Amino acid sequence: MENRTSIAAVLIAFSLVAVIVGDVEADTKQAVSPPILSKLDEAMVMALLPDERLIAVFGGSGPNGQEAIARYSSDGGHTWSGPETLFTLPQDMGVWGLHYVLTDHNGELHLFYTTDAKTAGKGLYEMRFDIYHVGSANGRTSWKPPVFVRKGYHGSMLSAIELKNGRLVLPICYLTPRVWSKRGTGFDAFTDMGRFSSGVVYSDNGGASWHESSVELKVPSPYIGADGIIEPIALELKDGRAWLLLRTQLGRFFESLSQDGATWTKPTPTSILSSDSPPSVTRLKDGRIVMLWNNCLRFSYAQGGRHVLHAAISEDEGQTWRGYREVAQNPFVDEPPPPNGDHGVSYTLPVRTRDGEIITPISVGGTGGMWLMRFNPEWLYETSRKMDFSLTTKAWNDFGTKGVNVVAHPDKPGTLVLQMLKPEADWPSAAVWNFPNGRNGHLKIRLKLIPGFAGVRVGLTDHFSVPFDPEDQHHNLFNLSIQPDGKFGQSAMTLAQWHTLELEWNCAKQECRVSVDGRPVEALPMQRQTAGVNYIRFRSIADATDAAGMLIESVDASVAE
Repeated sequence: MENRTSIAAVLIAFSLVAVIVGDVEADTKQAVSPPILSKLDEAMVMALLPDERLIAVFGGSGPNGQEAIARYSSDGGHTWSGPETLFTLPQDMGVWGLHYVLTDHNGELHLFYTTDAKTAGKGLYEMRFDIYHVGSANGRTSWKPPVFVRKGYHGSMLSAIELKNGRLVLPICYLTPRVWSKRGTGFDAFTDMGRFSSGVVYSDNGGASWHESSVELKVPSPYIGADGIIEPIALELKDGRAWLLLRTQLGRFFESLSQDGATWTKPTPTSILSSDSPPSVTRLKDGRIVMLWNNCLRFSYAQGGRHVLHAAISEDEGQTWRGYREVAQNPFVDEPPPPNGDHGVSYTLPVRTRDGEIITPISVGGTGGMWLMRFNPEWLYETSRKMDFSLTTKAWNDFGTKGVNVVAHPDKPGTLVLQMLKPEADWPSAAVWNFPNGRNGHLKIRLKLIPGFAGVRVGLTDHFSVPFDPEDQHHNLFNLSIQPDGKFGQSAMTLAQWHTLELEWNCAKQECRVSVDGRPVEALPMQRQTAGVNYIRFRSIADATDAAGMLIESVDASVAE
């Protein structure tokens, strides 16, 4: 199997090894470089300071207990200063965990911690992760003692904002006593709201004291024992409202809005598809918003998996998005998932740099540790992507399948093609590829069906699901099935010959027009509403095996702006 990524050795602070995400395309003259990932030695959170330096804060141990340690970067995170101890945390309150750091309008820092209150090792409902706030003063030259915020078992805090009026807003999620046998009264008795609820705490005096919003954010869960609505992310909109995006197990994010950061609307579903994983949203200097999330569905872990991480950009306050590009992939994607613990790529904590890039740590579950990703948001405006397999780079996801390989081109010595066989009846054969999202777009595929070919389904869709997804045809936007004799619809491809298959979709018209070698042959109906198309899927439809298969010489995608 060929390498999935091209690798460049780069050494920067924290002993990082850089990995370029995505394929190296036939045309390497790209206007904007694709995302780059770098291995981190330790977990950290970052913030942009008023002078546009970056501060990275992480935990450490000193002679007097746990410490908050900082490094600084003046070049957008390419190089970093040596470690500097900011303050020491009280030793008698258990183990401290740093979740988030915020720079306020005055340039002071606000760090949000949990402490286990010495309850580690106890049962779920006896454990505590109490929330504390630690703030700086005098231009970050001194630090206030930790301030208690809320008692209980709290999940990850991945966001905090300061509103224009100075109010600090911290979204939280917390364990409740709900179980199926005691799920509540009223409407709650008719469903299961999950084990957790979400809420908001806020401060009007710089973190010296905190108040809790009266709202309990919860939604019905799809199965008994689900977590519920958790890990909310906050952003202040241009009109002054505060916006929460909330993680659910329902295949999409929910949202809640507030005029003041204290009173919030009931959660309602958004159109943003997602696995059971948290998003992040970052406001760029010019007002645009960048979202990072797992646009993944239908997998047994995290309600859709975290095999790939996606990015999109919005110019209208999150109403519409562009991009939907894969920016990171689980480096262990070709291995079966571990027997326990997290796996995949998720939990981003991004900041923008002084030169407009996005930089974020990423959690790679299992033994993957922490990674640092950087990319230029302008990359999300690309409207085309081409793969011709001329290099030994493989950008297609085919994990959990057999028979997908990059091999020598039979007709063009020195070049490569993608081969799809189905060598074993018990293993699926499939491959998935991401390209820029578009409601209107065009795909050109150069392929050859080998005599003995047993059939393939070509699908276009708007989200990632594992290559072996058994339900993909029901969730694809468009499906084209090519039968063993090369027939589809009222047309056919001749076996043993190269053909150019073209798919041109128009989501407003809810159709995808198909042509072969420039000859229109049929129009495929769109199966559901969507924000656009950004994935192509190939899957063998052989009943048993397919020893002949097909060859793909190139795939060229372009979308309307």
